[in-house]
Amino acid sequence: MKSLKRPVKNLLLCVLIASEVFMCSFISADIYEITTERMRQETLDYVTTQMSSVTAVPFFTASPVIPMYEENNRWKGPVLTKSRGTITGPSGKETYYNLNMAGVVSIMRGIGNEDEYWVRDDGVKMLGDYVMVAADLGLRPRGSLVETSLGTGIVCDTGGFAKRNPYQLDIAVTW
Repeated sequence: MKSLKRPVKNLLLCVLIASEVFMCSFISADIYEITTERMRQETLDYVTTQMSSVTAVPFFTASPVIPMYEENNRWKGPVLTKSRGTITGPSGKETYYNLNMAGVVSIMRGIGNEDEYWVRDDGVKMLGDYVMVAADLGLRPRGSLVETSLGTGIVCDTGGFAKRNPYQLDIAVTW
């Protein structure tokens, strides 16, 4: 009989704790809703105040991807070319593609990028000072800056390759 008392006592203790947690969850839910609503309002007030004093905010000010190298001229490895086709660059596997970029540039304009689209002498397609690259948008959203063997890239596009290798970059060129 003595061995039966301990499991019953433990079971009662568990039921008591569970009921306290259950009751607290209802009480804290109301507190959470009030806190959340207040936080939303305070955040909205703060953002409104801050935005009224801002004249222009560039959309691409910070990169969620931390580049492995500060400047491209520090990259001492292989550089992507038409003849090489695929290399391992400073941020992983690099390949290239040549498509009409009008739609991609239009998407970038739609999210706030107004940099000039142009083609470098070596055939690399550029958006402002950045090499245009396609990447896994789940890992590197549009506008992210990432180091490539051809210079700092800006993520503008994606492709089917991203499902097979989310770290791969596809660089836009005219080759």
